[in-house]
Amino acid sequence: MSAHAHLRCQARGVRDAFVGAILTHADVDHPIGDNCRIIRVSRQRAQRLNIDDRLGRYAVIWSDDTARIVTILPIHDSSSAARYRRTT
Repeated sequence: MSAHAHLRCQARGVRDAFVGAILTHADVDHPIGDNCRIIRVSRQRAQRLNIDDRLGRYAVIWSDDTARIVTILPIHDSSSAARYRRTT
């Protein structure tokens, strides 16, 4: 986990176990550019898992270059983090 991701987790009250749950149960994985991907649990799957109410509302940005978590961010709508655009 990058230093930035660690700070974001602290600021957002996100524990390591929660990040692990996102990575373990993720069913959405899209490239977003700069060799990074957005990884998250869909809201439908989060409801079925019933682990944590926030599970479907957070996403992890993963760098394939460094094999580390770049940041973790809240997802506010179903647009899958609109500031991050998919690449083709």
